Amino acid sequence: MSLFDIVLLIIIGGFTMFGFWFGFFHTLGSLFGTVFGAFFASRFYEPMSHWLVGITGWNENTSRVVMFIIAFFVINRLIGFAFWIVDKFFSIITHLPFIKGINRLLGFILGLLEGMITIGLVVFFVERVPLSEGIMESLSHSVVAPIASDIASILWPLLPSALQMLQSTIDYVGNTVL
Repeated sequence: MSLFDIVLLIIIGGFTMFGFWFGFFHTLGSLFGTVFGAFFASRFYEPMSHWLVGITGWNENTSRVVMFIIAFFVINRLIGFAFWIVDKFFSIITHLPFIKGINRLLGFILGLLEGMITIGLVVFFVERVPLSEGIMESLSHSVVAPIASDIASILWPLLPSALQMLQSTIDYVGNTVL
């Protein structure tokens, strides 16, 4: 297992522990945030990336990836915050001893799912927008990334068809690097 895979597993573990800590309702909100974040970020990252290129002078692909990730996480967190408020209304019920354990267990499971979907969406996007050879090579040799990408494929119908049609650059880099 590579360092890249270990980093991905740490990120997924963070989502999982987040789910355990905050419980079902809050994590359900984060999962909805992931779905809506993917939907809206995939539609708005392109114009925002042009703005970022103008300000930073970065290349277009780097700006696209950065803006997709930023838009995705901002939308995700805003929706998660709304569910956090709902969770506060149910806090009396969810803090009962038996219910609290179930709440945390379901939050743990949803957190794991959210982490896998989030990593999978980022991998899906990065595979289609070529970055450095090092990153692309790490993706091509990763054990975790393809599993996360397969799990995230449930959200691919929400992505614009133009983004779905882009061919993965892993094959291109794989032929170049190897």
